[in-house]
Amino acid sequence: MPIMNERSWFKSGQYQVSPTIAILRALQLGDLLCAVPAWRALRKAYPRAHIALIGLPWAKEFVNRFSHYLDEFIEFPGYPGLPERPPCIDQIPDFIAGLQRRRFEYLLQMQGSGRYANELCSLAGAAQIAGFYTSSEWCPDSQSFLLYPEGIPEICRHMALMEFLGVPASGEELEFPITERDRLEFQGLSQDIHLQAGSIVCLHPGGRRALNRWAPLNFAKVADEVASEGLKVVLTGAESERELGCAVQEKMCAPCVNLVGKTTLGSLGVLLKHARLLVSNDTGVSHMAAALEVPSVVICINSDPTRWSPLNGRLHRVLTGNGTPIKAVLDLAREGLAPVMEASRQTRPVRSSRWSHDPRRDVHGRPLRILTWHIHGNYLFYLCQTPHEFYLPVGKNSPGYAGCAPGFPWPKNVHEVDIHDLARTAFDCILFQSETEYLIDQYDYLTEAQRALPRIFLEHDPPLEDPTDSLHPVDDPEMLLVHVTHYNRLMWDSRRTPSKVIEHGILVPEGVSYTGAMEKGLVIINHLRQRGRRLGADVFDYVRTRVPLDLIGMDSLELGGLGEIGHDRLPEFIAQYRFVFHPIRYTSLGLALLEAMSFGIPPVALGTTESPQVIQDGVSGFVGTDLEALIDKMQLLLHNPDLAKTLGMGARKTAHERFNIRRFSREWDQTLTGLVGRSNVLDTDHAGSGAMKGQT
Repeated sequence: MPIMNERSWFKSGQYQVSPTIAILRALQLGDLLCAVPAWRALRKAYPRAHIALIGLPWAKEFVNRFSHYLDEFIEFPGYPGLPERPPCIDQIPDFIAGLQRRRFEYLLQMQGSGRYANELCSLAGAAQIAGFYTSSEWCPDSQSFLLYPEGIPEICRHMALMEFLGVPASGEELEFPITERDRLEFQGLSQDIHLQAGSIVCLHPGGRRALNRWAPLNFAKVADEVASEGLKVVLTGAESERELGCAVQEKMCAPCVNLVGKTTLGSLGVLLKHARLLVSNDTGVSHMAAALEVPSVVICINSDPTRWSPLNGRLHRVLTGNGTPIKAVLDLAREGLAPVMEASRQTRPVRSSRWSHDPRRDVHGRPLRILTWHIHGNYLFYLCQTPHEFYLPVGKNSPGYAGCAPGFPWPKNVHEVDIHDLARTAFDCILFQSETEYLIDQYDYLTEAQRALPRIFLEHDPPLEDPTDSLHPVDDPEMLLVHVTHYNRLMWDSRRTPSKVIEHGILVPEGVSYTGAMEKGLVIINHLRQRGRRLGADVFDYVRTRVPLDLIGMDSLELGGLGEIGHDRLPEFIAQYRFVFHPIRYTSLGLALLEAMSFGIPPVALGTTESPQVIQDGVSGFVGTDLEALIDKMQLLLHNPDLAKTLGMGARKTAHERFNIRRFSREWDQTLTGLVGRSNVLDTDHAGSGAMKGQT
């Protein structure tokens, strides 16, 4: 037996040549397939063990298929708190009593993080139990329970458990054995519809949860494009998804073979083995394709792509988000359908090789040609102070296509380019600034070669839907994610994408100085009414009943404000106010706040997001979360202009030292030239889930 080291859960003193091992994993097909590498390692370490799977009723067939790893199936009746099956309360006592009578020598909790499951395992009467636990839940035994690893693929999570228990790894590849019965079942299907190997593309529009499914119309459009290439489209799915399959078929123009609800698990495996490509949602069939080494395009919606994506990222391509564009799926599908696909998979370099120098692309000694979009005018104006050529697309009436909009003294290195000319324009780097550009527009207007250029996603905001658990739309280890504040970076889960922070930079106009002559405060926020409590609309309404406040910005007239003030007029306009008030609960650090500080205007701000890291209370302004105390400080400033000037000097010093345009331009120049020149720009930064993973 190979596991006799001191870390082994199977201690030498309790060592058995043929131990009895029960495994709790009462989950679905994809979950079980992802655990196969761990079970393969367990079987190799203990070839004479009796291994039983405690699973959902359907898994009896799975155990029969994987009889080389699993010897017995035990049906799981459900358990309170575990959502995979409504608990059959009357069956639970007999289920537990049956396990206790068996007295397994080992019981592995591979159900998940351990909540509720560890309690159940402790009742099962096994001599030893092991598995996962979380720091917030009960741990049955710290020697045999592994802290549940977050932010890693499911396959690796269970391999980590085996390693923790002293079981040597035996490869990470998945398996799906094909039997003679499977082949006979497939032949029965294919006799009438003539499914020929190599001419089939499978589309699987289903999935257990409706929220995880791409729209049927999208699948239909992909199917029509695939059919136009002379390939036979086959729709697959479970019996419960027949209606969904019919919806896709009805929306298609081309003919297809609808096998939704007509395949067994085994005949589906043979069908996939004959297919050129699978296009599916993130569900069990995607793991079957990974096991059978069938190229796939997987649309991952409302699930964790880091956890569930196949490990072979070249053979299986994953797109994330409900807004995944059809064109993006088609582009990846065409790659998978290319006749030389297998050869190219063997010879094609991994795209991340862009981090090493490519002598054919010498960019040193000349400005780079950067394609970006007009998303935040002030930020873009400051970004264009970097010594490179910036190209802004125009010709489309939607956000991002304003080009060189009026109100800014655009430098000569900024150029407009019509969207229809983008494909014919040479660029060195693509700088995305919104989800729409990244998920849709690049596929509509850029060529495949342009999309292979070095790419950056500039993230201006923290996550809005969920402040802590939002997955960033970019999940690409070959891209770079740039955040404008450390707070934003901390809140986003950026998964595999390398990230860094380049803090704001501002260009201070000459001849502007703070007067503070107007005994009022000023709030500078665009669309405050529309953005509501998050931007502090209610806070503004309350404070202005106690303190004289003006509001400027887009749509500010709706709240009795003064309207929008142009960039060229803004410095002199705001310099006359006694202070600026930043009532924002949750957003990025506002450029308007930093601009006001650079003019010497003292800020008063809620102590939220990045503000407490920028404003030193009582030195460069006032900051806090006690609104009544902040109101007292505002009134103090209104009655004490000398104090306002003193704090304004502190604010100006902070802005000039920390947010000066030279530092900002230098960091962007180093990032752009380092990325395009193939040197690793991540030497002092990290990648992955949030800001704590992979720190160097």
